[in-house]
Amino acid sequence: MTGAGVAGAFFLSQPTPRTGLMTRSFILSLLLCVCAAAQQHPLPVEPSSLLEPGHAQFDLGAAYFVDQPFPLSGLTGDLLKAGTLRFAVSLSEYVELQTDGTLLNLLDVKERQPAFNSSIASRSRLTGDIGDFTVWTKFGVLSEYKSGIGFSVRFGVQLPNASNESGLGIDEMNFYSLLLFERHIGGLITANAGLGILSDPVVLGQQHDVFLYGVQYTLPVASTTSLMLQTAGRRGHSGPAMHHLSNFKAGVEHGFGDFTLKAYGVSNFSEFDSSKGAELSIAYLFHVITMK
Repeated sequence: MTGAGVAGAFFLSQPTPRTGLMTRSFILSLLLCVCAAAQQHPLPVEPSSLLEPGHAQFDLGAAYFVDQPFPLSGLTGDLLKAGTLRFAVSLSEYVELQTDGTLLNLLDVKERQPAFNSSIASRSRLTGDIGDFTVWTKFGVLSEYKSGIGFSVRFGVQLPNASNESGLGIDEMNFYSLLLFERHIGGLITANAGLGILSDPVVLGQQHDVFLYGVQYTLPVASTTSLMLQTAGRRGHSGPAMHHLSNFKAGVEHGFGDFTLKAYGVSNFSEFDSSKGAELSIAYLFHVITMK
């Protein structure tokens, strides 16, 4: 899929009111089938706590990055991520299903370098494709209010939705396993650590085992507003499309009713990626399943 132009804008979705169990079940099934973003950037930090049982949260937004490199295709340019999605539903006190990804990535190509896939990558000034989606399962183990620290485990499989012909994908599946911790000390400290098993897009049958990490501090500044600082990355084996990654995020989250508006500035600072950008999204929390 290719785009007709790059627009530095985002769009918001207004969810419809509850119209019956059948409608809500259809929406839930559809979202779970969509299956969550190409890991050109580090995994965002995930909280240990789960949604209240029977509730779901849907995020929709956009992101824009300047001088974003794609090492497998050798392309570098300004990247618009239109329709960044995240959906999570809590099936019980201990289990939450999630999916996240991007409906459309559009790259305004500024530079082309010789690379493994440069011969088959799109030759257009503007190239576009759907982003990779990841399916997650999170299991709650300890509650901070009962044990003094929150602890969960999270497993995810990334699907190869983006094609390498567009220059934006690698056509490989990846697996992630993470330990999630959180504790309130002034604000909320959240820490993630785990393993990523990344398929090598260059050498058949080879994989890269990497260490995944992330730390976030959330500081409430008003009853419905919080400031957030986050750093995340991956280290370990590397290859032509599996470089070390590191980034830093700073932003604000503001809640109003069942909605939360999130705005972040992002700076990538690894050896292979120094792109800068911004992310904007809105989240909607709603009841979807009646638990017995």
